[in-house]
Amino acid sequence: MLETFQLLALYVLSVATFCLIAGRFPLLAPEAQHRVSSLDGLRGILATAVMVHHFAITFVWHNTGTWQGTESRVINNMGAVPVSLFFMITGYLFTQKMIKGQPRWGSLLSSRLRRIFPMYTASVLLVAGISFYQTREDLSPLVENLQALGSWLIFLGGPINGFADSKLINASVHWTLMYEALFYLSLPVIFCLIRRQLPIVALIVSIGVIACLWPEYHHEFHKRFVKLFLVGMAVAFLEPRLRKSSINFSNIWCSVIAGAVLIASLKLRTYSTGQMLILGIPFGLFVLGNSLHGLLEHKGLKVLGEASFSIYLMHGIVIYTAFSLLHLYDFSAGTFAGYAWYLPLIIMAVSALSVLTYWTIERPFIISAKLRPLKPAEQI
Repeated sequence: MLETFQLLALYVLSVATFCLIAGRFPLLAPEAQHRVSSLDGLRGILATAVMVHHFAITFVWHNTGTWQGTESRVINNMGAVPVSLFFMITGYLFTQKMIKGQPRWGSLLSSRLRRIFPMYTASVLLVAGISFYQTREDLSPLVENLQALGSWLIFLGGPINGFADSKLINASVHWTLMYEALFYLSLPVIFCLIRRQLPIVALIVSIGVIACLWPEYHHEFHKRFVKLFLVGMAVAFLEPRLRKSSINFSNIWCSVIAGAVLIASLKLRTYSTGQMLILGIPFGLFVLGNSLHGLLEHKGLKVLGEASFSIYLMHGIVIYTAFSLLHLYDFSAGTFAGYAWYLPLIIMAVSALSVLTYWTIERPFIISAKLRPLKPAEQI
C-alpha cells in the first residue's frame, strides 16, 4: 500500500511539474488555445496514467520474468480505467457524428488513417529497430520479417526477427488499436441503424474489410470491450436531453461526484461490467462540461492531451530502452520503492518527446491534404 501511495505521489508531482513548465510555452495548436473542452485535459491524464501502469509492470517483469499485473489493484486499474475511457471517447465522438447526419465517408476514412498510421508506423519502426538490435547476431528470413511487420500494421504484433519480446518493447499497447479499427470500420453499420439509411458503398467496403481482417482478429477479440464503446454511444444519445435540464454540470458537487467515482473505479475488478458502467458517470459529466473544477482545462494538461497518442505509443519504448537496454536500474538488488524514484524521469522524458513527435509527425498529417484541422477532442 505504501509503495502505491509513493508511486501515485510521484506521478501527480511529475505531471504537475510538466504542466507548469509546458503551460509557459506556445505548445498548443492555434485552434486549441481558446477552446474549453474537458476531454482535452482528460486525455492527457489518461495517457500518463497508463505510463505509470506499465512502469510498475516493468518492475514485475524484470523480477519474475512474466509480463503481468502488480499486486496493487489501483496500479493495475491505472491501465484499465484510461483504456476504458479512451474507448468511451471514441464511441461518443463518432456516434455524435452519426447522429448529426451522414458523414463524408472518404474524408472520415482519410482522417482516421492520417491520424493513426504516421505515428503508429514510426513507433513500429522503433520496435523493429530494437528487436533487430536485440537479435543482431541472427537474422531471420526476409519473408518472415515482412510477415511480422504486416502483423504489426494490422495492430496484432508479434516477434520481429525472432525476438520473442517484441510486443513488450511498446508495452503491447497496440492491442487497443485493433478495437478502435473495428469500431471505425463498423461506423457505416452504426449509421444505418441510427439513421435508417443505407450508405451502400460504405457498407460494402466496411463489411468487406472486416471480413478480411476477422480471421486474424477473432482469436484476439474479446466482446467485453464492446460494452465500453456502447457506454460512450449511450452518452452521445443522452447528451441532448441532459443539456436541456436545469442542472449545472460544472458545479463543485458534480466535480466531487466525478472524482469520487473515478477513485472508486480504481478499487474495482479490472474491466468488470460494474467498473465499465460506473465510469459512464464521470465520462458523461465531462462531456456535459464538468472539468473537475477547472483542472481539465489547464493549459499544460491540454498540451498533454494533444500529445496523448504519442504518449500512449512511445512510453513503453522509452521504458524498455531505459531499463532493458540501458539498464538504468539493477532489478536484482533493488526494491520497488527505489525503482519508483525513476518515474519522474520517465514521465518528463516521455512527455517532452511526445510533444515533439506530435508537432513533427502527427500534426503535419492531421492538417494535410487541405482538410480542416481536427479538433483535439476528435484526435483519438
